[in-house]
Amino acid sequence: MDLKLDGNGDLAIENNDLVLISGLDAIAQDCRIKLKFFKGEWFLDTRIGVPYFQSILGKKSNTVSAILRKAILEVPGILSITSFEPTYDSIERELRVSFRADTTEGPLDFSESFII
Repeated sequence: MDLKLDGNGDLAIENNDLVLISGLDAIAQDCRIKLKFFKGEWFLDTRIGVPYFQSILGKKSNTVSAILRKAILEVPGILSITSFEPTYDSIERELRVSFRADTTEGPLDFSESFII
């Protein structure tokens, strides 16, 4: 079980209580957190996170898909990725990641846009 985050990334509170999530909802939330976490962002361990500045933004690289797939596969509960389609709009700085994955809780369809 995880604490649920609302659309702004804040803790979700209902009836003055924190909301818990589990199963596919928790795995999807963990994927959103993982993909929003920039490498070097956390001062206690600058080695973790997705290397957006180091390897993705402003780079013409064939490894972008591989980097994002690796990040997703590191999320607890993700067993394999069965389809994967990232798209990046450099003018809007919007990354859309859509994938289908096999998880410990069943199949997960994920599609999310991130401003990076």
